[in-house]
Amino acid sequence: MSYGNDYSNKPFERASKTSHTNIINDAAVQSFLSKCKIPPYFEEIDDKDVELHMLEGIDENPIKNIITIDGGYTNVYVKEDFPSSTIAFFQFGALFFKHQDLLDLKEKPFIDPDDFSKLQNIQRIKLVVPTKGIALDGEDDFISSVRRTIYEFFLSQPEKNGFIDALKWLIFEEYRSAVNDIVWHLASCPHCNVGVDIKKQDVLSDYTITCPHCGKKIYLTDVLRLNEVIDNELGAGGILGYLTTSVEQIIIVYLIKQMLNIRPSLLSQTLFVKDGPLAFFGQTANLHKPMRKLITFLNQHHSIYLVGLEKSGSFVEHAEQVSKKMLPKQMLLLGNSYIYKYIIPGKEENNEPYASSSYYGHKVIFKSEHNNVYVATIPNVQAKVEPQIDDYININEILHNITALKCDLYYNSLVPVVLANKLVSLADHPSSDLLKAFAQNKIIK
Repeated sequence: MSYGNDYSNKPFERASKTSHTNIINDAAVQSFLSKCKIPPYFEEIDDKDVELHMLEGIDENPIKNIITIDGGYTNVYVKEDFPSSTIAFFQFGALFFKHQDLLDLKEKPFIDPDDFSKLQNIQRIKLVVPTKGIALDGEDDFISSVRRTIYEFFLSQPEKNGFIDALKWLIFEEYRSAVNDIVWHLASCPHCNVGVDIKKQDVLSDYTITCPHCGKKIYLTDVLRLNEVIDNELGAGGILGYLTTSVEQIIIVYLIKQMLNIRPSLLSQTLFVKDGPLAFFGQTANLHKPMRKLITFLNQHHSIYLVGLEKSGSFVEHAEQVSKKMLPKQMLLLGNSYIYKYIIPGKEENNEPYASSSYYGHKVIFKSEHNNVYVATIPNVQAKVEPQIDDYININEILHNITALKCDLYYNSLVPVVLANKLVSLADHPSSDLLKAFAQNKIIK
């Protein structure tokens, strides 16, 4: 009987169920594993390394407003027969609260839908990005399609030229009226791969730059350098996390810019709470430099209350262990010697401050008076190998408010972060299924 091209009756190739024995019995594998170590349990943490500080009281709480920034995405395929063609749906949220409203909610163990009426303003921002096997009309390839998508998003959200003007304002330090000589070095033109030095006057009215080497158009959003990790065949799946954290922080920049333009005194009354650490990762990491310059300027001339809170990861796992050695209202400042000894594998004598090429703040573990434990990133003016309490900008005021905003709905959670996450997160089910059906119906065949 000839099968021809009919594979329907043939079994799929399956992995061997006994091959693992070759790995288990291999002497080199055994030797390698014997050299590995995992982070310690709290009994193994030396008490002399845990230098704790007490949270100081504040005479008057300056915070009257809370702004929480969060983002989420889901990546779906757009056609059953072509699962390699995928598209990502993002949703970002900037939630505005009155501090007193949150204090009224803090004792509630569950958040009722009626509690949402307490919110002053909810700004949801949507973004759709092709991630593999999809191109936009008029574009040469997949990479150029993704670049244009991000550029047009920055042009249109949350108002005309909103984010892209905030990006320009940040990198060219336009908040300093007398500064006009900033040069931003773009590592490589997306077209000719040659480095480009960009000056403020080089940016055209449509927020593009003409490459001096090849004459082609560079989008201002190319300073994110996301195109460097996009491949026409492998796709753009690797940029989704970087893009999410970048947009979340551009939202913060946009809001700061708006406040300075409209009513600068609001800055001294507002706490910004970001989900995740204060850092730009991967290809976008260079943006931490202008962000730290902005923070320094605000600290000198206005006020800035900003914190990043982590929900998962190695620092959160370690915090759960070391918190057993902490009393309520104590904090543990995290410097190189502690981080590389107990949390992240590395040399304790490392002379570069931890993550100084991506973070614009220092980490701290804090145990509140309610015994909730938080891993927070608080901005610094200068990264230091071993930060001291004065290196954290407004740490006492920030942690005082973190304590007041606790929520019992989830472990070690805060009311504003929980609400933000509920409003922007896209669950695998049913959100992913519904968005997949929506994309399949709307996308060009």
